[in-house]
Amino acid sequence: MKKKEAKYLKLNEDGKAILPLKISDDREFLSPYYFDEPLISDEVASYLSAHRSIGLWKDGVEVRLFSDKVSKKEKTVYENAIHAYYREKLAQSARERKRNFLLSGFLFLLGLLVFASMFILDHFLGERLGMWSEVIDVVAWVFIWEAVDIAFIEGIEHSSDHRIAKNLSQCQVRFEKLKENAD
Repeated sequence: MKKKEAKYLKLNEDGKAILPLKISDDREFLSPYYFDEPLISDEVASYLSAHRSIGLWKDGVEVRLFSDKVSKKEKTVYENAIHAYYREKLAQSARERKRNFLLSGFLFLLGLLVFASMFILDHFLGERLGMWSEVIDVVAWVFIWEAVDIAFIEGIEHSSDHRIAKNLSQCQVRFEKLKENAD
């Protein structure tokens, strides 16, 4: 079997993209705010999420944490905190997708109703409707465009964030000793 290669990414032996993170001070690795289980801090999450090309790697991600300060017990906590943070992000993403689907459906139907009202008013009022016909037409198209924007364009924009969260919620976490350069 041929080993998979990536032009700009380092891959582990399983073909997963390696996302390195050096921990020189682990006091703020975990967020001080959580409910059931510890979560990583927003600063750590920002670092991990910022590496989009790594996070989007289709064969998965391995997070390599380099530190001499992390104890054996903390390793399990840190690994679970990374997974828990991104599981929560996945849940938020699912809720947002559902909300956007319902909102776009509502706006589309509202646009159709506005169009229908325009045709009904045009039938009964004819020329007396005048310029209001154009105003109603524009309003209907705005509702329909917003529905398309929310359902498709925003969906495409957020799909990469969803994939990054999925990859990081299922990532392998590996700890390695920090190798300092001797001067």
